[in-house]
Amino acid sequence: MVINGGQGRDGAEGEAEERVVLVAAGEDRELGELGRLVETLGLGVVGELEQGRRDGVGYLGRGKRQELRALVEETGAGFVVADDELTASQARVLEGDAGVPVVDRTALIIRIFAEHARDAASRMEVELAELTYRLPRIKGGNRALSRLGGGGAGGGGARRGSGEQQLEYDRRVIRERMSSIGRRLEAERSNRAVRGSRLKKAGPPTVSLVGYTNAGKTTILNALSGETRSTADRLFETLETTTRLVSGAPASGSNGASDGAAGPDFVVTDTVGFIRKLPTQLVHSFAATLEAAREADLIVVCANAGGGMVELREELDSVVGTLEEAGIPTKDALLCLNKIDLLDEGGLAALERDYPDAVRISAVRSVAPLARAVRRRISGGFVRAEILIPHEEYGKAARLYGSAEIHAEKSTEEGVWMDVTLPKQDLPKYARFMVAV
Repeated sequence: MVINGGQGRDGAEGEAEERVVLVAAGEDRELGELGRLVETLGLGVVGELEQGRRDGVGYLGRGKRQELRALVEETGAGFVVADDELTASQARVLEGDAGVPVVDRTALIIRIFAEHARDAASRMEVELAELTYRLPRIKGGNRALSRLGGGGAGGGGARRGSGEQQLEYDRRVIRERMSSIGRRLEAERSNRAVRGSRLKKAGPPTVSLVGYTNAGKTTILNALSGETRSTADRLFETLETTTRLVSGAPASGSNGASDGAAGPDFVVTDTVGFIRKLPTQLVHSFAATLEAAREADLIVVCANAGGGMVELREELDSVVGTLEEAGIPTKDALLCLNKIDLLDEGGLAALERDYPDAVRISAVRSVAPLARAVRRRISGGFVRAEILIPHEEYGKAARLYGSAEIHAEKSTEEGVWMDVTLPKQDLPKYARFMVAV
C-alpha cells in the first residue's frame, strides 16, 4: 500500500485525495496525535473509531470491526490507520473485516521518517527500521526483496542456495542487508564520537535542544544562530542533528533590540523530536540525539506550551522518561516552554504557576530570554576576559587555543592582546596577564 505519492481513489494524483479512518484500542490511545502524524503525509482523516480494550485476534473486537466496515463504506476511506503496532495476524483480520488496507502506527512513522530523511546516515537508519519491521511479516513470493541485495556493502552476494525455499531466501536477503547497514551505521557512530570528542575538547560549551516533535526546536535554533532551516509545521520535520555556533555577542529579539547578555560563544544542536509509543525499530534513529544530549554541557528541554497543560505534561513525561531510560540525567536541564503566544491570560498564569523555573518564550517573536538563561548556565564554569601576554611569553598564548574560546586577537607593542572565554580553573595561570574581566 502506497501511503504517499500515489493515486487517489478517483485516480487523481496527490496525497490530499487519500481518505483515512483512524482506529485505537487500549487505555493509552491518542487519536489526536495519530491524526497529526497522518496529516504530516498530506492525508485527510475522515473518521475515527475507539475501543477501550485491545483484542488479541483483530485489535478491535468483532462488533467494532463490523462498525469499522460501515464507517469505511460511509466515508469512502481508502485505508485504515491503527494507533499501535499490529501483529501480522491482527493486521490480516482487521484488513479483511474493514475491506481496505490497514497500516499500523509503526509503519506510518517509518514512512514519515523515510519522507524526511536527508542525509545518508538517516536514510540507512530508516531502511534498517523498515527491514526490521518487515522481517517477521514477509510471506513467500516477494520478488521485490531480491533488489535489496544491490547497493549495500555485503548485500550483492545473496544467491538462493540449492533447495532453499523462496521465503527462507527472502529472509536471508533481508538479514544480510540489515547486517551490512548495521556495520556501516556503527562505523558512522564511531566517527561521530571521535569528531565530537575533538570539538568538545577544544571548542565552546555545547547546548543540546531536545524535546517532543513539533515543539519548535528548529525555530529556536534559527533564532539563536541567525541561520535558517525548514520549520514547516509537520511532525518529524527534523531527522538529523544539526549544530550551529551562537555568537557571544548579545542576542537580539525579533525587533533587533539587544538582550544585553554578552557571554561566551556556544554551540547549539537541534535534534530529532521524541514521540509517545516510539517504535522500537526506530531507536537507532535517535542514537545521534541521545549522544548529543549525553555529551552536552547543558540540555534544554523544549516543549510546546500552546496545546494546553494536559498535553504539555504528557509530552514532558515522554521526553524526560526517554532521556532517563537512556541514562541521561535531566535534573540540571533547562526547561524552555515555547509557543506561549498561543495562550490566553489564564493559560499564561497556569504556566507560570506550574512551571515557575521554566523559560517561557514565543520563538517566532524572541528567544532573548532563552539566550540569557543559557548564558547564565554555561558561564558558571567559564569567565570571559581580556588578557595581554608579552611577546616573550607567547607560548602561554598559544596554549589558549586548546583550552579557551578566542573571540578576538591582535598584536600590540606590549604583546598579544586576546579576548577569550576560558575555564575558571585556568584563571590563576593567566591572572598576571589580565587586562579586564
